[in-house]
Amino acid sequence: MGDRLRYWFFRLTSALRWYLGASTRYDVHSPFLTGFVREVYRDDRVYYAFSRIAEIRAYWRQQRQTVGLMQLGAPSRTTTARQRTAASLVSTNAIDDRCGRFLFRLTLWLRPERIVELGTNAGISTLYLHLADTRTPLLTVEGNGEVAALARTTFTRAAATAEVRSFTATFTDWLSRDLPTEPARVLAFLDGDHRYGPTLDYVQRLLDTATDESIIVVADIHWSPGMERAWAELRQHPRVTASVDVYHFGLLFLRPELRGPHLSLIRTRFKPWRIGFF
Repeated sequence: MGDRLRYWFFRLTSALRWYLGASTRYDVHSPFLTGFVREVYRDDRVYYAFSRIAEIRAYWRQQRQTVGLMQLGAPSRTTTARQRTAASLVSTNAIDDRCGRFLFRLTLWLRPERIVELGTNAGISTLYLHLADTRTPLLTVEGNGEVAALARTTFTRAAATAEVRSFTATFTDWLSRDLPTEPARVLAFLDGDHRYGPTLDYVQRLLDTATDESIIVVADIHWSPGMERAWAELRQHPRVTASVDVYHFGLLFLRPELRGPHLSLIRTRFKPWRIGFF
């Protein structure tokens, strides 16, 4: 079996395992997490910011300049190209609209004092985090200078405020050198290095300055066996008191009063028999 076939076989079996073990909102009983489900997971309100981000996506679809790629994290499973057009990069690597709206609503609900994003890419995910409240300091890090330049264009075209601070550095260097040391209610989003060991290290660095009200979001937790292993260990971290796996993202909660649960969450329409009677 070739590497690509093995990869897609893993993704298929991983998704099936996740589906079979997933719970619905009727399995959530914590008042705090019930609020999360209502205000973030199930909320379908449309905000003006979504139209602005759609315009930015449309702009990038027309841009054919090439961007050099760098292997800073786990190697891509879908391409070995060393260059891609900006249009292709944004189309395939930028966060999709559904997941972006989830981050927007999460930011609105949490009202963090500081947002940290590891993995700017072209800045689309950054906009979802930023436009929820443009007054919140947002620190975003991208390791590839050419890709970081695309993000700066995104921020200019979207009229992002000065609260967005973009850094070009490896995550390890930035966390050691530039991560603010004062404790804060942080919303952290990790989506740039899908490797087991580094993922654990990044989360630990972020936990060092995150207060108990903080939330850490790890993207692509089912991308590889290593990421699934990292997610399993992060759920057992002494400071993590509850976790929610929505497949594309894993959310780590730190509030001491929670004491669980650790669950995978799926929309009720995909498991209609789990409506609270069984």
